[in-house]
Amino acid sequence: MLDVLRGKLHTTFSTQGSHGPVWERELDAGDDAGYFAHDSPVWVVHGGMSPMAAGIRALLTQALHPGALAGIAEHSNYQSDPLARLAGTIRWIYTLTYGDTRAANRACAWVQRLHVPVTGSYTSGSGEQLQYSANDPGLSAWVHIAFADAFLRAHEIFSGPVPQGADAYVAQWAKAGELMGVLDPPRSDAELRAAIAGYESRGELVGGPRVAEVVSFLKNPPLDPMILPGYKLLFTAVVDTLPESHRRLLGLERSRLGPIPLPSTLGGKAALGLAGITLAKKGPAELAARRRLFRLGVLNDLSYPGPGLLTRVPVPPGYRLMTLREPVGHGPAAFAALLEGIMSWGLHERSGLRVRADVPRVALGSRVELGFGTGPARITAPCRVVRLIDEPTRAGFVYGTLAGHPERGEESFAAVLDDDGTVYLELRAVSRHSNWFYRLGAPVTESAQALATRRYVAAARDLARQ
Repeated sequence: MLDVLRGKLHTTFSTQGSHGPVWERELDAGDDAGYFAHDSPVWVVHGGMSPMAAGIRALLTQALHPGALAGIAEHSNYQSDPLARLAGTIRWIYTLTYGDTRAANRACAWVQRLHVPVTGSYTSGSGEQLQYSANDPGLSAWVHIAFADAFLRAHEIFSGPVPQGADAYVAQWAKAGELMGVLDPPRSDAELRAAIAGYESRGELVGGPRVAEVVSFLKNPPLDPMILPGYKLLFTAVVDTLPESHRRLLGLERSRLGPIPLPSTLGGKAALGLAGITLAKKGPAELAARRRLFRLGVLNDLSYPGPGLLTRVPVPPGYRLMTLREPVGHGPAAFAALLEGIMSWGLHERSGLRVRADVPRVALGSRVELGFGTGPARITAPCRVVRLIDEPTRAGFVYGTLAGHPERGEESFAAVLDDDGTVYLELRAVSRHSNWFYRLGAPVTESAQALATRRYVAAARDLARQ
C-alpha cells in the first residue's frame, strides 16, 4: 500500500517516477555550493513535508492581489493541467534552493522569460483600471512576499521553529526576490509582516468572483482519489491558520463544530506525517545537491574522519581489513555483466538487501540505504559513494559509512578481468564497530558479514552468467 501511495505522491509532485525528474538529479552538477548553505534556514524551511502546506497557502495568499490573480487566470492552464504548473513552480524553487549559482540564475531567467507575455489589465481594490506585467517589480514583490510568508508560517505551524530563526530565513530568501527583480525585499520577519499589512491597509488585497473560482478549484483539485482525503485535511488546516482578514476575502471560514473551533492543525500534521512516512526524508533535489557538495568537499557527513581508509597502509589502529577475490565467471561479457550489476545496485539487491538509493546508478557522492534483517531486528545501513574505480580491467566503487550504520569505514565492490580471462568479484573493507552495542554483539555481526559476503559471491556468479 505504501509503495502505491509513494508512486502517486511522486507523480503528483514531480510528474515523474521514484527517482525524480532528470533536472532534479542534475543538481549534482556545478562548481560551487549555491546561494544557500546545506545547513541554512532556507534548506530547513524548504525541506521536509511542510512545503506541501506552504504551496496551498502561497496560492491562496497570492490570489488576493487582483494583478497576480489576473496573470494566473488569463495566462495559466492551472485548471486544465494543474500538475504541470505545480511541477514548474517546484522546479524553480528547488533549483534556486539546492542548485549551484549558475543553475539558480538560469532558473530565474527561465521564469522571467515565461513571464514576458503575461501582461494585461485588472481592476484594483479601489476600482481603478491598471495594467499588469508578471515581471513588474511591484507585482513580483507581492508574489515574493506571499511565498516567503507561506513557507515560513507553514514550517512554524507544522514542523516547528526555524533553527536559526525566522529573521534568518527571510533575510536569506530575500536573494530569491532580488534575482526575480524585486526591489528591496523584506529582510526580517517584522519587515515581512509589515509588508503584508501595508498591502491590506492600502486596500490592494480584494476578494470577488475570480478569487472564489480559485478557492473552489483549490478545495477540490483533480487529484488521485488515494491522495485527495489527505489533501483535504491539509487544505482545511492551512485555511484555519490564515489571518482572519485573508479568510474573509477568500470567502472561507474557520472549521468549527457549532461554536467550537476544530483542531484542524492536527489533521494537517497527520496528513503530512503520512506523507513523511511514505516519502524519503530528503527529496531528490536535496540529495542531488548533497552529492555536489560532497564532490566539492563542502560537505562531509561520513561517520569516520574522511575518505581514503582503503588506501591507508597500514590499516589505522582499531580498524580491521577484510579482502576477498573470488572467481565468478570468464570473459569480457561476464566482466561487463558483473560490472553493470555492481553499478546499478543489482549486486546488492540480488544478495537479499533492500536497496534505497538516491539515483538509479552509482554516482560519486550518491547515498544509499541498505536494509537487512526482518521486523524489529531489521538494520538499516546508510552509506555514501566516496570513490569510483574506473580502470580498463578493474571497475566499481567504494562507499563509506554514514551515521546509523553498524560499522564505521569503507567497503569497495569491483569487477576484475584477469589476463587469462577469469572474472573476479573483489571486495575490500576497512571498518570498526560503530558503538558499544555492536561491539558487544561482534560474533553476531561478524556472522552476518560472512553471510553477506557469501551472498555477494552467489549474486556475482548469477550476474556474470547473464
